[in-house]
Amino acid sequence: MKALALTYLFVFCALTALTQVDIYGIAKNTEGDRLSYSKVTLINHHNPSDFIKMETLADEHGRFYFEDIPKGEYSLEIKSLYHKTLTKRFELKDESIEMNFELQADSELKKVVVYGDDSEFEGSSMRMVEGVTVTHGKKTQLVDLNKVNANKSINNARELYATVPGLNIWESDGGGLQLGIGARGLSPSRTAHFNTRQNGYDISADALGYPESYYTPPAEAIEKIQLIRGAASLQFGPQFGGMLNFKLMEPSKKPISYKGSHTYGAYNLVNTFNAVSGTIKKRITYLGYYQYKQGDGWRENSGFHQHQAFGQIGIHFSDNLRLRLEHTYMSYLAQQAGGLTDALFEQNPRQSIRERNWFAVDWNITALNLNWQPKNKTTIDLKAFRVDARRQALGNLEKISRIDDLSERDLIDGNFNNFGAELRLLQRYPIGKKMFGALAGGVRYYQGLTSSKQGKADDGYDANFEFLNPDNLEGSDYDFPSQNAAAFVENILWLNKKLSISGGLRYEYIQTKAEGYYREMVFHPLTGTLIFDTTYTETKSNSRSILLGGIGFSYHPSKKTEVYGNIAQNYRGINFSDIRLSNPNQVVDPDISDEKGFNADFGYRGRTKNLLFDVSAFFLFYDNKIGIINHKINDYEFVRLRTNVGRAYSTGVELYGEQKFKKTDSSETYFSVFANCSFVYARYGKHEETALSQKWVELVPPLSAKMGLRFHHKKWNFSVLASYIHEHYTDGTNAQFDPNAIAGIIPSYYVLDYAMNYKLNKIFTFSGGVNNFTNNKYFSRRATGYPGPGIIPSDGISFYLTLGIQL
Repeated sequence: MKALALTYLFVFCALTALTQVDIYGIAKNTEGDRLSYSKVTLINHHNPSDFIKMETLADEHGRFYFEDIPKGEYSLEIKSLYHKTLTKRFELKDESIEMNFELQADSELKKVVVYGDDSEFEGSSMRMVEGVTVTHGKKTQLVDLNKVNANKSINNARELYATVPGLNIWESDGGGLQLGIGARGLSPSRTAHFNTRQNGYDISADALGYPESYYTPPAEAIEKIQLIRGAASLQFGPQFGGMLNFKLMEPSKKPISYKGSHTYGAYNLVNTFNAVSGTIKKRITYLGYYQYKQGDGWRENSGFHQHQAFGQIGIHFSDNLRLRLEHTYMSYLAQQAGGLTDALFEQNPRQSIRERNWFAVDWNITALNLNWQPKNKTTIDLKAFRVDARRQALGNLEKISRIDDLSERDLIDGNFNNFGAELRLLQRYPIGKKMFGALAGGVRYYQGLTSSKQGKADDGYDANFEFLNPDNLEGSDYDFPSQNAAAFVENILWLNKKLSISGGLRYEYIQTKAEGYYREMVFHPLTGTLIFDTTYTETKSNSRSILLGGIGFSYHPSKKTEVYGNIAQNYRGINFSDIRLSNPNQVVDPDISDEKGFNADFGYRGRTKNLLFDVSAFFLFYDNKIGIINHKINDYEFVRLRTNVGRAYSTGVELYGEQKFKKTDSSETYFSVFANCSFVYARYGKHEETALSQKWVELVPPLSAKMGLRFHHKKWNFSVLASYIHEHYTDGTNAQFDPNAIAGIIPSYYVLDYAMNYKLNKIFTFSGGVNNFTNNKYFSRRATGYPGPGIIPSDGISFYLTLGIQL
């Protein structure tokens, strides 16, 4: 209640203290390009007793402002990387003043750092305000993929997210077709516990009914990856994991530009990425790319091919009004090698005993973004999106301990049609002469429809996604419509130059429905004769309203260090689409209900000239947590039961540090090392299910660590990454072994990756590397369904060679 009271106070202050700014403007270069995040300093020549100087950063569009400045004589100084510093002296009178700057390129500076900017680190945190998003007091990570040496052709998550501590990564396929990451005791299954976005809009199958991500943009197209942990629930929805956003590359400032990446790798991996972009008369921008990828896979029966395409057109009506329209298309077909038992894995992890399993995905996303700055302290952002997608899974889902009997295969066909819109406002305002704030607010509407069918397909070997009896399915046929309306507000108050506090509220209305039927068929165990066949028709509906609150703080002991903390409520609604899929390895409790809880962080982060660090502790609490336990169905057989398993918590520390070693600022040779480490203690509370009471929470490595070494010399870059994951359980009962390999331990493992990069000139770049170069035999996942069931082996040693072209 205290947290909510403080929140109401912050919001009240924000709404009653809005005033005009006094000094504002835009920083550009001589070609008219905006200079994002330029450093702007206001120097007082009139009355230094008020203040000597104020500093701020321009936003991502080069816009800056100073609020409630008394009249007098001042100077404005603008600094931006690769540009000469520019200073203007002026007199401020009774009215606000606009001051725009054009900075000239610094040719001497370009000579020094022509091969890369070594002043930036590989890992960092997001800014306190990013666009119209408030990250104040939150645990955030920002990954700049332009600075990461990695196998981008296969979206190797182990390398791409190397600077993010505490992630549990499922390596389900060698082609990087699906991303599976979790953290702090959350399942990595298709990143379902994160609100996954691209350029700020949703890209998952169905944010309410089926929040799993089958689409991931190609790493070559991603400029930055933004990650906000659990406190993101106030602005991006109530999920426990937080928000994950892929920020794609920006169009070139030239009339036309080409970027290409062409890769050949082990097991006949071929990848080609081609992007064309440009700017026409400084007002119209365009960007388009196409990727084709194929490979045979490390294991038997694991070939794939994928197509991705993206198009974007942007119109800058003025310096303060921008409109963008974009469309994404992705399609792939993958043969799935299936899982293995523990014995088969030890025998040969590359083998496959399922050769009739296939997986196909088609994804279409259309999005519109309107960004408007009507006043210098006000930004309004509208994003609307539509997802039209399909996922088909075909094969034998029987226990992996049984040989494929070559009978008719199971087919699951899911269609996802949803649309939504988010309107966001960011308002900055002063309070008196020494305090000021920033208010972020918004509304969201979302409507989804997931259609799921399950039945029998033919007994062949090819990818024939056709039902044998489409009008009388053997499994189920359901529609899952859903609606969501939400509103949020979050406010930051700077009490002085060092201390700021924030509070926020989010209201959610959620309605989910299930309409359809499922069929129950029982066969005689000896003769195979059908002895029971009944169809159940049902219609269900569930509506609920949720109010979430959170608070945070930030204290800067110095300009480059920060103590931060937050606590925010979370909520995860159960969706009907989980319940009516028939799986011989797993059943779902029909009375399963929603999860509730909260996330809290407390940390210390900062940077010096050559050191970046972030040390934090977290606490995640679940009430009515959904988990998976082994459930006995007879004297001889067990299945996995997905149900509410009671209260649980996870707590721990997440550490990150990066150090650069170089002789001088202008040195073209330097060495850097980074390390991240996560220690997690996650337990269930006392529970009536004695098999769970006081047990370890599943899918939580108690220790995970990564260390990277990087050497840069002129045109050369070399890097080595070491990853370690400690032994952990895959179900809440902490089962040591299961004959069907769907439960048991994930043994400890380590992996080493090597990468290099050589920039021949401004046009050509050569890169390559070896993944898992010690050829370790390990696995990160035990699957209950596709792509298993059973142990899903991770890839052994592989190599890749890439030619990059920039025109």
